[in-house]
Amino acid sequence: MRKMTLLYALAGAGALMFHPQSAAADESGAKPGDDAMTCEQIALELQPYAESMRGSLTALGATDLQLKELGEKQMARDAPRVGATTQAAGAACGFAGGPVCMAATQADQANRNAIHAQEVAEAKPLADQQLAQSKTVAAQGQQLQSNARLMRLMQLGHAKGCDRSRGH
Repeated sequence: MRKMTLLYALAGAGALMFHPQSAAADESGAKPGDDAMTCEQIALELQPYAESMRGSLTALGATDLQLKELGEKQMARDAPRVGATTQAAGAACGFAGGPVCMAATQADQANRNAIHAQEVAEAKPLADQQLAQSKTVAAQGQQLQSNARLMRLMQLGHAKGCDRSRGH
């Protein structure tokens, strides 16, 4: 079931790639009847934990997408400028060699450095936003990791195979 897989993904992301084996020693989150729970029941109990992370993860995902799209636009815009100096350097090295080749290669590298600096500066607001959002998700994940019940549910779900793409 797609919904259960999403719940496990959200809760798992919030728990910072939790490893179910690490919760085995802490049974303080256990409740009577846990072992008889179905994947659907586990998913239902996981839902509030997943929902607590949804907003932060959605915002982070949106920022990641914006950064990816910006990078693609920059690459499309800047590729001709990079290509031009690279071709010029190649031609200079192929025909003239020596100091002319060295100067053309240095000019090509300076052009690449300038373009990279421009791209980094353009992306900085989104990169800063992404970093802040990542820190929020990490803090929420650490908080969730300290929740013994959540860890028990994750362990149960993993043991029953609920965290895979099919429901049980």
